[in-house]
Amino acid sequence: MTKRLVVALLLAGVGFAAHPAHAQGGTAGKYPDRPIRLVVGFPPGGATDILARILSQHMPESIGQPVVVDNRGGASGTIAAAMVAKSQPDGYTIMMVPSGPYTIGASTYSNLPYDAVGDFTGVSLLAWVTNVIVVPQASSVKTLQDLIRMAKEKPGQVTFSSSGSGSLHHLAGEVMKRQTGTEMIHVPFKGGGPALTALASNEVTFGFTSMPSAMPLINAKRVRPIAVTSEKRMSALPATPTMTEAGVPPPAGLDIREWYGVIAPAATPAAIVNKLNAEMVKAFKRPDVQTRLVEMGAEYVGSSPQALSKQLANDVRTWAKWVKDVGVRAE
Repeated sequence: MTKRLVVALLLAGVGFAAHPAHAQGGTAGKYPDRPIRLVVGFPPGGATDILARILSQHMPESIGQPVVVDNRGGASGTIAAAMVAKSQPDGYTIMMVPSGPYTIGASTYSNLPYDAVGDFTGVSLLAWVTNVIVVPQASSVKTLQDLIRMAKEKPGQVTFSSSGSGSLHHLAGEVMKRQTGTEMIHVPFKGGGPALTALASNEVTFGFTSMPSAMPLINAKRVRPIAVTSEKRMSALPATPTMTEAGVPPPAGLDIREWYGVIAPAATPAAIVNKLNAEMVKAFKRPDVQTRLVEMGAEYVGSSPQALSKQLANDVRTWAKWVKDVGVRAE
C-alpha cells in the first residue's frame, strides 16, 4: 500500500486496527511505521484545528511519518472522542482536545458512550489559551459594560454565540449571565470557526471564543474584542481589558481560559505515549511556533503525560459543580 493511499484512507476515516502487524504494539521501537491520524472534533478554523495543524506540519520532520489531521465535527467534540476511545490503543489514532468537551461534556451529556477520564490517557498538555469576548466590527457595543446595559435594556434580545452547546464558551456565557443578572440567548455552532463567521456577519450580538480562532478576524477588522478572560492583558491585544478590569470578574476559583492537549486511548503503551510526548514538545518548542503562539494568545506548556491526565480529572470535578449550578445540558 502506497503512502499516498494510506493518507487517503486515513482522511476517509478508514482504520487499520484489523491489520495483524499493528494491532497491539507494546513498544515504541518500530513506532511509527505508518501515518498517524490526529483527530479534531470540530470543523477547520477553530483553535483546536489550528494547534493540531502545527503538529501536523512539524512532527513529521522528526518522527518520520505523516501526521494527518482528521476533522470530525459534531456534538462539541464528543462524537470524535467516542470514536477515539474505541480505537486501537496503538498510537495511530490520537486526538487534539480543548478542555471543554472533555471536562464540561462529562457533565452536560447524560449518556456519553465513553468515560472522559477512564477511557483516555494524556499525551501532553501543550498550551493554555485565553478566551475573548468579541462583537461584530460595526456593533455599537464598545465595552463590556455597554453589552451588559444593552442586555438589561433588551432582556432576551441579546444573543451570544459559542463553539457548541456545553462548550466552555457556552458555560462562560451562562456564568456571565448569572453574575450580571441578565437574560441573553445562547446560539450554538458546530465549532469556533462557524461561530465566528456568524458573528462577523452580524447574526449574533457577541460571542465567547478563543484568541487563536479570533485573531485573524480581529486583525482583518471583521470582529472587535471587548474583554479577555485572562488574569492579565494579553500582549497580542494590549488595549483590550480583562473581564476583571471591565467590571465582571470571573467567580473565585473558576478559570475561563482553556487548555489544549493531546489524548490517546487509555491502554496505549507508555513507551508510545512517551515518544509522542517528546515529539510534540519538540514541535511546540520551535522558536517560530513559540512566536506564533504568543501572537495567537496562547501560552506554551508542554506537560508530561501524567500532568495532562491529572488536569483532565481535576477539571471534570470542577466543572461538574458549575454545570449543575447553571443548569446547562447539551442534549
